[in-house]
Amino acid sequence: MKIPKIFAHTSYIGTTGYNNHARDFFRELSNTFKIKVRNFTVPKYFSGWSDEPFNNEDYLQDIDKKMLTSLSLWETDDKLIDKEIYTKFGNEFNHNVNIILSECNHHYFYQQYDGPKIGYVVWETTRYPDQFFQKLQECDQLWVASNWQRDCVIEQGMEASKVKVVPEAVDGNTFKPNSKATLPEYDDGRFKFLIFGRWDYRKSTKEIMEAFFQEFSEDEPVDLVVSIDNLFARDGFETTEKRLEHYNLLNPRVKVKHFPTREEYIKYLQKGHVFLSCARSEGWNLPLIEAMACGTPSIYSNCSGQLEFAEGKGLPVKIKKMIPALGGEYSSYSQSEVPGEFYEPDFEDLKKVMRDAYVNYKKHKKRALKESKDIIKKFTWKNAAEISHKYIKEVVDNAKENITTISFQNGPKVEITGYNKNSYFVEFINKDTNQILHSGTIENNMWIKCSKEYYIPWIIKINGKKMYELDLKNKIVKISFDTKSIGDTLAYLPQVLEFQKKHKCAIVVSTFYNDWFRLLPVYQNLKFIEPDIPHDCIAEYTLGSFQDDNGNWNDGTKNPIQPNTIPLIQVATDILGLPYKEIQHGIDFDLFPSPISGKYICIGPESTAGLKEWPYQNWKELAKKLHKKGYKVVSLTTKGFKGINIIEKRNLNWNDLFNHLYHAELFIGLGSGLSWINHNLKKHTVMINGFLPLGYEFTKNITKVEDHICTCWTDKNNHFDKGNWNWCPAFEGTDLQHKCMKSITVEMVYNSVMDFLNNKK
Repeated sequence: MKIPKIFAHTSYIGTTGYNNHARDFFRELSNTFKIKVRNFTVPKYFSGWSDEPFNNEDYLQDIDKKMLTSLSLWETDDKLIDKEIYTKFGNEFNHNVNIILSECNHHYFYQQYDGPKIGYVVWETTRYPDQFFQKLQECDQLWVASNWQRDCVIEQGMEASKVKVVPEAVDGNTFKPNSKATLPEYDDGRFKFLIFGRWDYRKSTKEIMEAFFQEFSEDEPVDLVVSIDNLFARDGFETTEKRLEHYNLLNPRVKVKHFPTREEYIKYLQKGHVFLSCARSEGWNLPLIEAMACGTPSIYSNCSGQLEFAEGKGLPVKIKKMIPALGGEYSSYSQSEVPGEFYEPDFEDLKKVMRDAYVNYKKHKKRALKESKDIIKKFTWKNAAEISHKYIKEVVDNAKENITTISFQNGPKVEITGYNKNSYFVEFINKDTNQILHSGTIENNMWIKCSKEYYIPWIIKINGKKMYELDLKNKIVKISFDTKSIGDTLAYLPQVLEFQKKHKCAIVVSTFYNDWFRLLPVYQNLKFIEPDIPHDCIAEYTLGSFQDDNGNWNDGTKNPIQPNTIPLIQVATDILGLPYKEIQHGIDFDLFPSPISGKYICIGPESTAGLKEWPYQNWKELAKKLHKKGYKVVSLTTKGFKGINIIEKRNLNWNDLFNHLYHAELFIGLGSGLSWINHNLKKHTVMINGFLPLGYEFTKNITKVEDHICTCWTDKNNHFDKGNWNWCPAFEGTDLQHKCMKSITVEMVYNSVMDFLNNKK
């Protein structure tokens, strides 16, 4: 194999474990490959940052300066500025492989570069952020540091063949036992527990320190040496001391060390008695393996990526349970940044383990020195580099020939990888009309995508030659629902079955009501998954009425026709390429005796959208009139009625709800989920609807009560805000707001109800 050139993208300069990983790994890799590194970092890593190139000999060597090409600084969340550093990266370095070593979700890392891409990620939870995960899926390979992380990312939906374990390591020439190491503050003869790692909820920093003070009294000669500065903490404290004072952890027995040099850090590990690390999760935990390599007895939580090297060694702490990864009161991250789960350590067990480490120190030290030899021998950067050699060769070999990848996830996409510098003219053609809907020219290691995300019988041509014709037979298709409305979901689901029947394909469905629908026999051939969960499939289509951020109706990329101008069912049929047809599959359930004695009518006075609702006083008057006719009125609502003429049935389970509707003489409702449920039970609905056009909802088994005074929904000039369902485009903020619903009188509804009931007899 010709030695490939590697272009690496990483945060290289700094003092964190992640920075150390990047430096040590690429230094070793450079012994075999030609490497250039584009460095991304944050100015506030360094005190006294200036426009001058960063040059700290504590952390950078000559080999680093040869590799580094430029420095990019994050000045804001979405702005990066480039500064030239050491050497200028030019076109003379025609690289073959990109390695993106990233611990964060940042779009800048994922620019389209020539050559195959390898993502190398050390993540700490059981699940990656969705946007970040989607970027990782674009890589040709994904490297992770541990088998634990490999299992997590495959469980999330990553193709198993793409995921490789490339462990981190430790520099055994630097991190090793040294009985002669000296630090002045160790001369006091007191026992020293060490905490090296930033203050953070994931690291359990506060809980570890609290456990220490609970276990060891003031009379015992035991101290804590902590280096826990966190420049990214979002708690508002300017210094570690102020932070510790706030949590009542500032104590003479706590020795705070701010940003020790690398030499000092090594001495602390070599000289300290016990290393403390009891994180809720770790992708790898470089400080822990470095402490173990130094022969220091080490305490750690018995979980996650650190078990790759620590299992069976040191002093593990029991795990109590799994908890949501979204942190506690002092988390440095937002909810979107930390999906998945953490492992909650048993902090009572931690106290026992610390006591054992203190009381039986000589025994544990002897064992730790023995274990350090195994750590240093097995987990070397040379070994990590050799493992990566194999995977780099695999990527290069696969890329020698042009590889064309065609996918249909919310629009057709063509990607061509390979070393050749050829041009390719790609055409996306509708087979039924022979119309070219999109075309363009790409080169190797580029992609092109058509914006039409709904179903089209695609033909893909490359340089005039037909390369692919979409055929879904016996393939897996994912259909996602961009709606939390039960009504919309019930309108769409029968069309999903029609799509499956037409194409003879397997369907994976993503809705917000999976637990309901997967229990219904009519949908037993569909596989339901949770929203936003990736799934291997040949194509994906998303059902919904789409708008842009300004409330404009979709321009034809997601919906073929403006969705507010067509019936709700047609929204699904158009997206799925089916003829418009109203289908009532029916809902099967275990039929129970009538839950209400005598004749009764069900009502549904509520809707997700407030603009659909009819005044509550009207419902009470209607119930009073029906009561006089001998009908009980049963409200299937979550809000309470104080009227004596209405029986309230709240929070019914699925079967009980069906049963109440099935045995009722009639259902009176709005354009809402309950009406659609009643429709699928093939029962009659009287629908009160003033602003939607006739036929927008279903047309079978329905009597509509409407006044036709409003056309706001179908007006193309109206921009509906999905976050404001009470909006009234014509009369917002006036007494006439929602007059289309208010104009429907009790008498109008009552007469429609009685007409149906009398004709029914």
